[in-house]
Amino acid sequence: MIEIIDNSAQFVSTLACCGVSAALYYKRRGAEHFLLACFYGCFALGLLYWTLYLVLYETTPGTFYVSEIVWISSCIFLYLLQYTLAGPAERAHRCGAMWLAPALGAAMFALYCVFAPNIPANLLRCCVMSALAWNAIRGLAFGARRRFHAAVLAFVCAEYALWASSITWLGDTLANPYFWIDFVLTGILIALLPAAGKGAGA
Repeated sequence: MIEIIDNSAQFVSTLACCGVSAALYYKRRGAEHFLLACFYGCFALGLLYWTLYLVLYETTPGTFYVSEIVWISSCIFLYLLQYTLAGPAERAHRCGAMWLAPALGAAMFALYCVFAPNIPANLLRCCVMSALAWNAIRGLAFGARRRFHAAVLAFVCAEYALWASSITWLGDTLANPYFWIDFVLTGILIALLPAAGKGAGA
């Protein structure tokens, strides 16, 4: 029951953020708002699939391919948003801290392969997260759009924590740290909207 409530709240939040982003795009015709609407829309669709499956079958999907593909798509839109907001100088900027992104991605990949040996899916997840973290750390070091980059980095950390906490499932209760991390993730997803708007100069 808690999982249905958690997913439903996250679905409503991302759907609302998608609507706001789409309205901003209609008003301003900015590529940033279009990409943000696509990010939220894909994320919401994945949540809708997962939640409906839970409600109808009273269990999580045996295969995650639908929600996995939609989630990867949403992260690609977020990556494109990072690229769009970054100018040439920011894209060319390099710092040693950026290597923390692939290092953490490799560590998480090893962890997932031990407990969930689906190598292609694990590799794809960690590569996408590493790319997002790489750009976010670079942006923070460059000193531009810090609020947006901090929100993206928080999103990556929350996703990693969520996956790690799901390795040992402690049940559909509030005693399970998975749900508290997911509640935090919902807050981060909502915070991305004003952060991206500020980054775009809205």
